[in-house]
Order: sequence, then C-alpha cells, then structure tokens
Amino acid sequence: MVEKNTSVSEKQRHQWPRPQVRKAVILAAGVGDRLRPLTDRLPKCLVPVNGVPILFNTLTHLADSGIRETVIVVGHLKEKILERIGDRFRGMKITYVESDCYTTTNNIYSLWLAREYLDEDVLLLEADVYFERELLDSLMCARGENHAAVARHQPWMSGTVVRLDKHDNIETMVESMHQGPGFDYSNTFKTINIYRLGGRFLRENFLPCLDAAIASGNVHDYYETVLNELCSRNGPALAAVRCDDISWIEIDNQDDLTAANYLFASQEQRYEYISSLHGDYWRYDFIDHALLYNLYFPPETLLNDLSNHLRDLVLNYPSGQNVIAKLMATLIDQPSERIIVGNGASELIKVIGRRLERRLIVPVPSFNEWVNAVPEGLVTESVLDPPSFQLDVERFAREAVNCAADIAIVLNPNNPTSLAVPKSDLTWLIEQLAERDILLIIDESFVDFMENAGEATMEAETGQYRNLAIIKSLSKCYGIGGLRLGYLLTDNSQFASAVREEIPIWNINGFAEAFLRLAPRYRKEFAHSCELVRGACNGLYRHLSTIPGLTAYQPDANFVLCRVPDDAISGPELTRQLFIEHNILVKHCAGKTMPEADRYVRIASRTEVENQVLVEALAGLLCQKAFKGTQSK
Repeated sequence: MVEKNTSVSEKQRHQWPRPQVRKAVILAAGVGDRLRPLTDRLPKCLVPVNGVPILFNTLTHLADSGIRETVIVVGHLKEKILERIGDRFRGMKITYVESDCYTTTNNIYSLWLAREYLDEDVLLLEADVYFERELLDSLMCARGENHAAVARHQPWMSGTVVRLDKHDNIETMVESMHQGPGFDYSNTFKTINIYRLGGRFLRENFLPCLDAAIASGNVHDYYETVLNELCSRNGPALAAVRCDDISWIEIDNQDDLTAANYLFASQEQRYEYISSLHGDYWRYDFIDHALLYNLYFPPETLLNDLSNHLRDLVLNYPSGQNVIAKLMATLIDQPSERIIVGNGASELIKVIGRRLERRLIVPVPSFNEWVNAVPEGLVTESVLDPPSFQLDVERFAREAVNCAADIAIVLNPNNPTSLAVPKSDLTWLIEQLAERDILLIIDESFVDFMENAGEATMEAETGQYRNLAIIKSLSKCYGIGGLRLGYLLTDNSQFASAVREEIPIWNINGFAEAFLRLAPRYRKEFAHSCELVRGACNGLYRHLSTIPGLTAYQPDANFVLCRVPDDAISGPELTRQLFIEHNILVKHCAGKTMPEADRYVRIASRTEVENQVLVEALAGLLCQKAFKGTQSK
C-alpha cells in the first residue's frame, strides 16, 4: 500500500497555521490473534518492521510533530510496553490507561476507558498502523476541526471504508461486517485509523455518543460506529484527508507484516528479498521482466466466467485425472489416452526426474528444474557452446549414447537462450535415439510464441514415434501461472503409465479444471495474444540490439538473452542496479551452467512501453558504468 495527500500542496502546508494539537491517544490493548505466534510473546504494537517496533515508529512521528503527551491504552502483555517505553519518549510524556477486559471487548471500550483525556484536540491512532511522518503532517495542516486519514480503496485492503461528498466530507462509514457479497468499492476510501479530532467536537458530540453506546452494552463495537452515527446525524462532522501517495500499512497478519517489511525497506533490502522469491511478485510494486508468461491472456471475459463460479469451485472437489485429460485433449486436439495432466509442468518434471529413477541427459544452459529434479549421478549435462548456444544434435545424440541415457531432454525454444531447434533436426534426433531405445522429451512451453508455431510443434509426431514425448507448461503460453497447469503427451504407453501412477488422484484444482473447460472457446483470442507477444518481443530485441557493446540473441520465445559487454559490470550487478535505480527486475544467468554465466541476463518481454523503459534504463546503466570504468583506468 502506497498512499499520499493529494489535496494539500507543499506551499499550502507552509502557509496554513498548524493546529495546536498537543495530545495523542493510541489504542494498543488488543491481543493480535492473527499475528500469533509473534503476539504470544510480544504485544502487537511491539512487533518490529525492519527492526523498528510499530509503536516506536508511531511515537517517534508524534514527538517530532510536537505532541507533548501520548496516552496509550494497554492490555495484552501490557508490562512489556511499560518496560520498553516508560513514562517518557523523546521528551514526550507517556500516560497509560489499562484495560482488564481487552479479550472480551473491542476498541470502542478501549477508547471509552481513555475518555477523560478526550478534553482537547487530539490525534487518535490505532497501534497497528506503520506509516510515514508525512501522514501526520497532512492531518495537522488540513483545514477544519475533524479529519480522518483515508486512501483510495484497493482490492487487498480490509476494514472500514468511507464514501465522500464532493467536498471530501465523509458521508458514511461502512464497517467490514456490512461489506457483503457484491459490495461496490468503486467510489470508496479505506480509513487508515488515524484521526485528528477537535476538543469541542469531542466534548459536545463524540463523548456523549460514546457514553451512550457503552451504557447500552455495545462494548464489542468499533468506535467508528460512533463516528458514523455523528456523520449521518449531524451532517459533515468529519472531513477526509486523502493520503494516496504516503506509505502506510495496517498490520493485522503475517502477510501484512511481510508487506510492511518490504514497503519500508531500502531499495537494496527490497532487491535482496525479491531475489529470494520464486513468484508472488504481484504483491510488490516493481516492473517484472523476470518471469516468463503471456501478458495478453486470459481475456477478461474468461476471468469473469471463473469469478462467477467462485463458490462452486471452492466448495467442491475437482475431477480426477481421466476427466482432466479429456478436457486437455479438447484444448490441444490430441487423444486423451496419451495425456497426463500435471499441477504445472514442474510436477511432471519432478516425477520424471526423481521418482522414475531414469538416467537423463540435458543440454545446458536450460531450465534448472530439469537438472535439479534428478538425483545426483543420474543426470548428464551437455554444454551448449557459445557464442551461438545452438544445439548440435549429432553431438548430443553421441553424448546420449555414451552416457547410457534413458531419456534425453530438449527445450524448444530453450530457456534461457530463447533459441529454437529446427524441426528437421529434432526429427533426425528422434530417429537416432530410437535405435538405442532412448526416449526424447521435448519441452515446448514456449513454442506458441514462435513464428508458425503450429508447424514448429512436434505434438502431431507423438503418434508416429514411441520414443517421443512432449511436455508443456500452460503457465507461460496462457498466462495462468497461479492455476498450475501442464501436461505430458506421449504414445509410449509404458512410460505414460509409469508417470500416471505417480500422480495424485486430485492433483488439479477446480479453478484449473474450469479453465480447461472454458479455454477452447477462446482459441482466436489466444492466437491473437501470441501475435501480440511476438510483436512486442521482436521490438524489444531490435531496441536491445542498438545498445553499444550489448549482444542480444534473436528470440524465438517471449524473452531475450543478452551478453553484457566485457568492460561493463557483471550480469548480477547489472540486475541489482536495474532494480535499485529503476525498480525493474530481470534475471541474471549466474546460476546457469554455461561459460561466463555471470556475463548474461535474460529479459522477459512485456508491453512495448515497458520494454522501451527497460531498454533506456539498461542503456543508461551500461553507459554509466562503462564510463566510470574508463575513468578509473
């Protein structure tokens, strides 16, 4: 979540007199159940974000904003808060209010316990919000008496939302319990749970309403119910301060804490964290030129179809392998008896490499999973020679025979080189390996991005050669990495049975099954999406080829392999600098088995605009580093 005040200019902040708010109230009594086990030993407000406890961050900003006294309502593990904070913090007086029934009441009761301190202008905060100092500046400088910090609602947000009138006054507040199915978030704002409330409003309006709510026994409510009642009853009682460009996050669970550690980290720390992941990039705000998938599929109508059946897909078991194989057969126009559907191609690779205990030969560099999935001693790596990295099928056939391979693997197009093997070469290789009873598995995960893809694929030949199998990930070509779909296609019934026996009965989830039912309706859209991918990637290649000293390999897939100039920084350092300086992630090849691997980077194609931004950033870095290198000499 990245949020900033768009209604208060820097000039106005200096011109307007700052209100004399000298007191803050922080509600910190709750247990924080969703952060267990962390909150078994720490109160939620002391959970650290990049080493800084949430409460320390809040108190630091309050002290720097001129707050003289902060009242903290404590409950769960209160002694730890008193021990860590004490009665002064950066010169600011700290007063405590203790709640003995924090496990059976909600924040309305915590605030009521602190009612004697609501006798003047105050900042009201909840103790689980980590934020930038600028958020308080925006509240302090806003005109008027009563304000709530808000941000445009985003899909990942939860909690109370508000609707505003044309003057940014809050018309209504809607708590989570009233946001049922079909709730319209299009014109709502999320409350950040930080308020500036005036003394007169508190004494004359808020406190009487708060007392009445407690007297009625509504101790399980949120204090927003009081604010909502006052907004509805008294007209515009509360104005919104939009914080759409100020960094903040409400930390309720482990996912929130992970996001907070990223949001408030340095760009160097962010790079280290992202480098440790294998996906989940959508949660983070950077341009992903690392993962390889089709940006132009699936279409919105297909996604809507899935969404419309959400309840049924979640609550019911999916079909077994026989039904799933028939669905895949319809999509790829091949006999279902030749098909084994996997939870992504990676599941099938793991079965082939580890459970079947066959001896494999793999050209490298390639997709590392093929080598990683095979027990030590059962895989031979056949190194592709630079600078072309083309597969020499004659040499590969000899090596397969010499190492007594049971299975030979060829990626077509290859990853990370993005280079294809001519179909005539593959046919020759199949026939040569057949004489030694060696099975050839062709990984065609990127074949749909090739020119004349229908002619390039070897799927039709599986009925002709018993020693041929095709493996394919649908994540790449169909852009559905989250659904986890892949398949193995072969007419070798013995091999197919061996793989099928290792597959769980329900290895495919209901969403993936539903996709297979829907996808055949969208053949034209899929073909068009692949054309868009090819066009964008060809443009990326042309632009990369203009960068002095950089060697770009003409791609057959949706990514481009590049060799970094010898007088420039290494591939890993270039990858790091692209992220730190430009918030762009590419994949370096230092982990690949290839000569001078640290001189290569793999760049996934995205939209034409994003590709152009990447090229300009890359050219700037290479030019800048080369210039510095020349100066140092």
